[in-house]
Amino acid sequence: MPRQGKCTNYAGCLLAYRHETLYIADNEDFICPECRQPLTPATMPAISSPKLIPALILGGIVALVLIGSIAVYTQAKRLKQDQPAMTPAAVGEAPVPQAAASIPPDDVAQNPRTHAVGSPAAAAGEPAPGIKANTPNLDVKNSETQRVKPEVLKRIDLMPNISTENKDKLYMSVERARRMGRIITIPFASGKTSLSAADVENLKNELKSPQLQALMQDATCVFVVLGYADKTGDEKTNLKISQERAQNVLATLRDKCGIANVMHAVGMGGSTLFTDGGAEKNRAAEIWAVLP
Repeated sequence: MPRQGKCTNYAGCLLAYRHETLYIADNEDFICPECRQPLTPATMPAISSPKLIPALILGGIVALVLIGSIAVYTQAKRLKQDQPAMTPAAVGEAPVPQAAASIPPDDVAQNPRTHAVGSPAAAAGEPAPGIKANTPNLDVKNSETQRVKPEVLKRIDLMPNISTENKDKLYMSVERARRMGRIITIPFASGKTSLSAADVENLKNELKSPQLQALMQDATCVFVVLGYADKTGDEKTNLKISQERAQNVLATLRDKCGIANVMHAVGMGGSTLFTDGGAEKNRAAEIWAVLP
């Protein structure tokens, strides 16, 4: 007879925060099929002491920080190794013009777009005014969500390094979401995929709004980071660029902004979703809140 249990890894497991009852065969290990943590029998109280919840959450955060740090270090090392061989054809998007690195101070106010995320100005430590928090509109019937949601569902199947089971869970989270909306937009300079220290501070400031703080404190809220690239160049390379943008933003949210919610990074590839403002509007990452 199958045993019934529940996962209590609330900080890092989709099954835990949904409070799903799991059925495990007698000949199988009594562990969560998603996070591989021991299950609590469903017939027993899930938490025997109220003090255990903070300890579990703290342990999950520490584990996420360690995993994220390793991932960021590995990604940075790989990008550094690949950088000398990068050409406009390989990058897909057009590289940042060399002249942009020598923009005089008086030109900063006249050319605010040169201060997008990853630009020379942002890398020098100046603020990146392009990062913008949006007043959350989580109505799944609003026009923006209706336009973007089908594209997200298409791209989930192309996500690398994720199991079919987890793809299905993410697909169902987005498909069945009762509330969903874009909360932050992060522009990138052409060919750039990482955030500077100034960008990170700007992002932290945007996350301080009461509405976004409430979402971060809701354990059922899943954050989906969508990465975009323009249509210049090779399609596969643009998909890779968009995935790296999304993954780098996710790592920043987790490791430097202290967000412990379940998060996923989805590369949208070369995009023409944003036609107002030219191709640069598609060199971006967006943070979406998804609630069941």
